[in-house]
Amino acid sequence: MNTTLKKLIVILPVMIVSLFYFRVLYHESYSGASFKRVAGLVLSVLLLYGWVVFVSIRRKQNNFLQVTIQASFFIYVFAVLQLTGYFILFKEISSHDWWDKMNQRIERHDRVNLEPFKTIDIYQTFGKQVLGNFVMLLPLGIYLPLLYTKFRKAYSFFGVLLICFLVSVGIELLQLATSYRSADIDDVILNTLGGGAGFIIYLLIKTIISPKKSIDQTKPAIH
Repeated sequence: MNTTLKKLIVILPVMIVSLFYFRVLYHESYSGASFKRVAGLVLSVLLLYGWVVFVSIRRKQNNFLQVTIQASFFIYVFAVLQLTGYFILFKEISSHDWWDKMNQRIERHDRVNLEPFKTIDIYQTFGKQVLGNFVMLLPLGIYLPLLYTKFRKAYSFFGVLLICFLVSVGIELLQLATSYRSADIDDVILNTLGGGAGFIIYLLIKTIISPKKSIDQTKPAIH
């Protein structure tokens, strides 16, 4: 399999999935929208596709496993963006009173929570809302060491936590800017813990698989 074909296989799945989604989104939310808002959607899509193509070109795909991991990672990123309101961001901020509305939400605490563990207490520890936020970045804690060798050691745990924390903060700021769902400090806590759990799962799987590889490598060859 040549290099170009591998890169196409990495890119195509997220392109196909996203195009189906954008078709539905356009008819539901943008068919009657102004040119400025439609242009905002196009910009958000182009930024996503540009990032996917840029990363795919820069990264190597040495085998089928790497192709699969990279392709599934892009689909995961798209799913997170879709769930957190990224594709309505430019539509919302194009509104002339967007900034005032966001400030009013903060002042009134309208779907904005800055008190740690308040939401977790309301929805209970194992409630759907809590578990959903915990699971959201759990795959990211697995993908980071799979995609980047510098995150494959146990001491990389805090580095993974930091990245998951920053991603989660970005998600909450996105939801604050778009009024899409709520902006909640508890979501940041749960997202970060979920990412850390994902990294621990990666380490456990690596620990189980590595000894088997070592044993196989030390076995004498049978002639």
